[in-house]
Amino acid sequence: MKILFGQTNAVDLDMVEALMLSEGHELISVSDGNAVMAAMQENPDMVLMDANLAQVSGFECCRLIKHDEKKRHIPVILLMSTQDATAWARFSECSADDFIEHPLHPYVIKAKIKLLWHIQELYHRLEVSHRHAEQEIRLAKHMFDTITKRQPKEIDFLHFWSLSAGHFCGDLFIFERTPDDHLHVFLGDFTGHGLSAAMGALPISDIFFSMTRKGCDIGKIVEEMNHKLYEILPTGKFCSATLLRLEADYSKLEIWNGGLPPLLLVDSHGKISGNCESFHLPLGIVDPAELSFQTKQFDLSGVHSVVLCSDGLIEAQNALGEYFGEEKLAQMIASKVKGTSIFNRIKSSVLSFLEGLEPHDDVSLVVIHIH
Repeated sequence: MKILFGQTNAVDLDMVEALMLSEGHELISVSDGNAVMAAMQENPDMVLMDANLAQVSGFECCRLIKHDEKKRHIPVILLMSTQDATAWARFSECSADDFIEHPLHPYVIKAKIKLLWHIQELYHRLEVSHRHAEQEIRLAKHMFDTITKRQPKEIDFLHFWSLSAGHFCGDLFIFERTPDDHLHVFLGDFTGHGLSAAMGALPISDIFFSMTRKGCDIGKIVEEMNHKLYEILPTGKFCSATLLRLEADYSKLEIWNGGLPPLLLVDSHGKISGNCESFHLPLGIVDPAELSFQTKQFDLSGVHSVVLCSDGLIEAQNALGEYFGEEKLAQMIASKVKGTSIFNRIKSSVLSFLEGLEPHDDVSLVVIHIH
């Protein structure tokens, strides 16, 4: 291990040098604070220095090291007097990792270095684990982005927004038209986040796109999705989902809702004229023979917008622990703000409600404006 040692006392310097050599360490010895900072370019594994170095104190050297993104992980031990109250205050402010009290004793020095080196090894292991996790997140995000961009083109009356709980959103929103120009829309909320959610999204999206493009009805699509997820997902993993079919002439809406909040039908005055609550279990929980694939149909005459969301929107909590809730959602739908759409009002309200806080669960919002 390469240790940078800053000390002006010749006796202490000789003793530490002999000790480090006997322990098999490489020692870089300097006598003042400026030299300590210059020697940091040699990338030591640990810094051991007197708190009262000349030119730049050990406290200030430590503060500068800990404010350097590339060096802050290097352990720093200060040699200091514990009888000095001012020294204690400066020690706490400079973010040093440990201290050794004067007079120096070889056994204490050896024990402190061994302890901090063990902590440093744990830090490196954590860094490796973190990098692996980041790679998984990037892979999962790439998979999700690939899935959700398979639609041939955007639809101007279909609006979607999501806010992830953490680095990655586990909600899936996809849409596609049938050969007869009917529109199929899927919103799914997978348990978990990251790669585990992406693994479930892959087969679901494949089934959705292939069966929609063949003109299959949504009951059949749900049946196949449930069969696949029940087959591959472990116990406790499932997908709450809403699948709907909008007729090409915008006259009717067919819905299957398994575990998501009620889908809302809104008239031109912002009044909720109808809803479709969850009337089935989520996908992947029960054997295909036990799950109902029955859908509900709604006449869209007089309906201006269709609103659906994931649990994360309804259950979003602010700093006071209050829930956004269905009542506030209805208020945003009904409110009249000139120049704003239902979609933008709800989105802005959720963001304002959270005040910059990360949500506890992924938030997804879909609004379909009926022509």
